[in-house]
Amino acid sequence: DALVLDVDGTVATCPIDFGAMRAAVKRVAEKWGFDTGKLRAAGVLEQVAMIAAELKEKGAGFRQEAERVIVAIEAQAAEAAQLVSGAPEALEDLRERGFAIALITRNCRAAAEVVLRHLRAYDVLLTRDDVPRPKPDPDHVHRSLVAIGRTSNRTAMVGDHPYDMRAGRAAGLCLCIGVRTGHSPDVSLLDAGADVVVDSIADLPSWLRERGKGHR
Repeated sequence: DALVLDVDGTVATCPIDFGAMRAAVKRVAEKWGFDTGKLRAAGVLEQVAMIAAELKEKGAGFRQEAERVIVAIEAQAAEAAQLVSGAPEALEDLRERGFAIALITRNCRAAAEVVLRHLRAYDVLLTRDDVPRPKPDPDHVHRSLVAIGRTSNRTAMVGDHPYDMRAGRAAGLCLCIGVRTGHSPDVSLLDAGADVVVDSIADLPSWLRERGKGHR
């Protein structure tokens, strides 16, 4: 009777230039004296945390500057983002059927609110600014469940990225649904824990209805 949905690539398009974001963080790291040859292949947020830890007493200053460049790129992308075709109608349908809907994102709140400015059919939004450990850490999912008053054994995760599937699985959600509106191939979603992959969240109401999920 509840859904936790990723935002970028799932509810809305994701025009963020992650290459530019990584390059910007790398430049900041070099400015603060970090040897970027040590960078491991990881998400940008994880890279920032790793670099900050390595820089020790200089870590807080680096983190603040890195966050500013990340937010600037997210804000620019947010203005160009659009809701996925059929997403508002699908979420309205699901709300009418009694589903509680939580949205979670690794984006900052300011950017997420711009992306979602025309969407009303959800109960809570938790961005990286609202949690100590964003997805794929399951804490992000657990906090969304607390916010909507639902339990993991009656909640499904929906997302376009392996991080979403990993977060849902680690949080013990009863179902993990991948969508093809992002850039992840089916195999990567399934390998990360997806039970099924559908074309879009626009397909969710009919898919859930056919399987008797929801209140009616």
